[in-house]
Amino acid sequence: MSKNLPSFMLPLQSLPVAPDDDVVDADLDVALSTPMTLVVNARLEVAAPDASGPGSLDLALVIPRSKCRGERPRLSALLDAARAAVARVTRAGTQPLGWLPRRVVTLVAGRPYLIPVFD
Repeated sequence: MSKNLPSFMLPLQSLPVAPDDDVVDADLDVALSTPMTLVVNARLEVAAPDASGPGSLDLALVIPRSKCRGERPRLSALLDAARAAVARVTRAGTQPLGWLPRRVVTLVAGRPYLIPVFD
């Protein structure tokens, strides 16, 4: 795999999930950890129809601690947080309407992983 490829062209792995439940079995890029919430860094990759090409927007995925096991959230909670974050940044007036959301990506040990928000 060439390291010169733009990030939107890189193939992404799906997040690993523990076989006994839906807890994400990976150390996510945690930005903030409090007794009530876990905040995970992610990126919304968007496609612009004009010459500016693809871009990305930073996301903060806020997950209640009640839906985590330690520093690892349940996959359903991570998906809910990703959907909420995408909704926040794509509200009318927040982003140009010409930008089309493509995928949500988070880092695990420096490697990009897909959060399957868009089916």
